[in-house]
Amino acid sequence: MRIEESVLPGVGRKYTIHTRSNDRLVVVVHHSGRREVYFYPDAQEDPTATLELSDEEAREVGAILSGVLFHPEAVGEVKTHLARQTIEWIEIPAGAPCVGRPLSACQPQVSGAHVLAVLREGEALLPNPPPDTRLEPGDTLVVAGPREAVDAFKRSLQ
Repeated sequence: MRIEESVLPGVGRKYTIHTRSNDRLVVVVHHSGRREVYFYPDAQEDPTATLELSDEEAREVGAILSGVLFHPEAVGEVKTHLARQTIEWIEIPAGAPCVGRPLSACQPQVSGAHVLAVLREGEALLPNPPPDTRLEPGDTLVVAGPREAVDAFKRSLQ
């Protein structure tokens, strides 16, 4: 798989994903958050399917694709690789240093831990939260990555 990114002045960004099967998926992310998705099978010039998603819809689809909502059972070599990875649900305690701060300011210096979603009482799941998401006491973060990176992230929240 190969991904190309290009800036669309006045519009946003375009991501072109080339798959092993010679298909192309083009995603246009507008400054407004709206997404347009185009599917080009077998290197055709014209898309055979198009889809328009709101920012919220795109985040939900992203959560599904990344395995936040359902994690299929892996087999063989992939299973071994996943054994070194972890997904944890980490609750933000009241008084934690990151409360009231944006998520970007709370990320640990250790690379590899990724916040996949924020669960907030009484609100819809926020998959793939933007970096400016302010954390609140009681928020639960869905964090994935190598065990060491997730543990470092957890320590940075307490």
